Amino acid sequence: MTPSPTPPLPITIVMPSFARPHLVARTLPVCLRQPVAEIVVVDDGSEAPLADAVAEAACGDPRVRVVRLPDNRGSCGARNAGVDAARGEFVLFVDDDALLGDGYARTLHDHLLAAGADAAAGRRLWLAEGETQEQALATRTRRPRDGALFDRRHFWFDDEALFDADTEVPFASAIMLVRRDWLLRVRYDEQNYRRSGFREETDVQVGLAAAGAKLIACPHAACFNLQKSVMGRAGGQRRGRVLRYEWDLLRNDARFRRKHFAALSGPLRCAPGLTPWLGALHHYFGFRVPSKVRHLLGQHGP
Repeated sequence: MTPSPTPPLPITIVMPSFARPHLVARTLPVCLRQPVAEIVVVDDGSEAPLADAVAEAACGDPRVRVVRLPDNRGSCGARNAGVDAARGEFVLFVDDDALLGDGYARTLHDHLLAAGADAAAGRRLWLAEGETQEQALATRTRRPRDGALFDRRHFWFDDEALFDADTEVPFASAIMLVRRDWLLRVRYDEQNYRRSGFREETDVQVGLAAAGAKLIACPHAACFNLQKSVMGRAGGQRRGRVLRYEWDLLRNDARFRRKHFAALSGPLRCAPGLTPWLGALHHYFGFRVPSKVRHLLGQHGP
């Protein structure tokens, strides 16, 4: 007797993309290997529509749909549009420059249910030039500093850290699985993070936690961020001048701290700073700048 096929997971993958058909061609085929019910690619108002690139990469898979926005709404707006178009019970957000590891969707789904959680995110490893996924997994064995998987002052999650068990956290990687009904209540902020995506996922995750949702970090699932040489300079969120981008990061951080001050300093037991701008400046010069220097020196980790 022929066994009946395993039904797909009740998950909609939502992948926003802006003017990066070369990345859709790389990441969509990897998404197709996940046993999900559907995949929604949100074309965030690209001047040249992404439909042809999506169709070529999808190879006729009926699970794939394109939602084209008439104007560029930014990553937050594209994610909200993807949630509205989704039919699945769960939404898995995937960036167009990230490759899901084998079993990523199923592992997060199974562990989310086992933990009674509402959202789950795995590890995110940033591939070095010429590095394979297998090499990244073999070399990223660093344990969280002092046992801290996340930082309550800088609102930073250690994406690459190796830890032992599912852990409840207030924020995690952006490549996360979330119950869709929560995302209809806690939306991505299309106003505060319009010019830069910095803090956009942390904003949603803190909003979910403040509303009573449970988010877990799962070390059993991993995804991989593409190298800069592959991503290129077209599209995405990092277009524009470097100084303008850095200013946007600082401004976004201050807005995030102001918006969530009560939740951060109260039930989430975080330290948003004496004022939003003082906290943002401390993060920028005390964390971001030293981190960038370490990365320029070729060091892994935060």
